[in-house]
Amino acid sequence: MEQKSSTLLKSSLTYGIYAALISIFLSVVIWAGGLMESMGMFGSVIIAISSLVISFVVLLIFTKNYRNKEFGGYISFVEAFKFAMLVIIVSTVILLIYNFIFHSFIAPDYMENLMATMQQKTLAFMESNGVPDANIDQAMEQFEEVPTIAKTLQQTAMSGLIGGIIISLIVAAIAKKKVEDSY
Repeated sequence: MEQKSSTLLKSSLTYGIYAALISIFLSVVIWAGGLMESMGMFGSVIIAISSLVISFVVLLIFTKNYRNKEFGGYISFVEAFKFAMLVIIVSTVILLIYNFIFHSFIAPDYMENLMATMQQKTLAFMESNGVPDANIDQAMEQFEEVPTIAKTLQQTAMSGLIGGIIISLIVAAIAKKKVEDSY
């Protein structure tokens, strides 16, 4: 039991670091390429969905790799879930540190600039589609409050953990593989 626990922690730490590095790389590409700003609101939805799909696929690959290396190709749902969840936790902690550094030192005005760009694009879209002024005013009010670093970190933690539980459950259900009875 001690051996399995040690292997679980070591493997989840390793794969958690890999998952975080992949997420950080994608984040840097999105930021450096100005993708959020250039794509607008609908683009941010596409980026969010793409990130979710990439996270799912990466976690599934890591979990199957763990299953094959550590369990000889077989793993229970519970063991797969524990591994996937620990990978998510490690990755989320690293991403929290990265986000703090990014928003505090690398690009402290990023959120403010992003919100201003999104507001302009949303306004142009709504005006070009004949949305009534009252609805436009209501939508524009939502852009007035720029999230603080603390709020951004809280959202990262909550989405990482809640989304991580859901993704881990699905990944564990797919990755589980029982040893077949030989009779």
